[in-house]
Amino acid sequence: MWTVVYISQVEKKARELVGLLCNNGIISRVRNVNCGNENGCFEVLVPQTELDMAQDLIFENEF
Repeated sequence: MWTVVYISQVEKKARELVGLLCNNGIISRVRNVNCGNENGCFEVLVPQTELDMAQDLIFENEF
């Protein structure tokens, strides 16, 4: 099951995080969702089994 680990209003920031996660061996993807504004939001998702590692990388890299 996929789990949301990060939400951004800026697509570039979400894609940078996906790149960081992938470079560290964590499968991830970006999903565009409507957050109530005209631009929407971008969710970064990882498999639930990799959630802890992904969160550690997010905190270590100050996302």
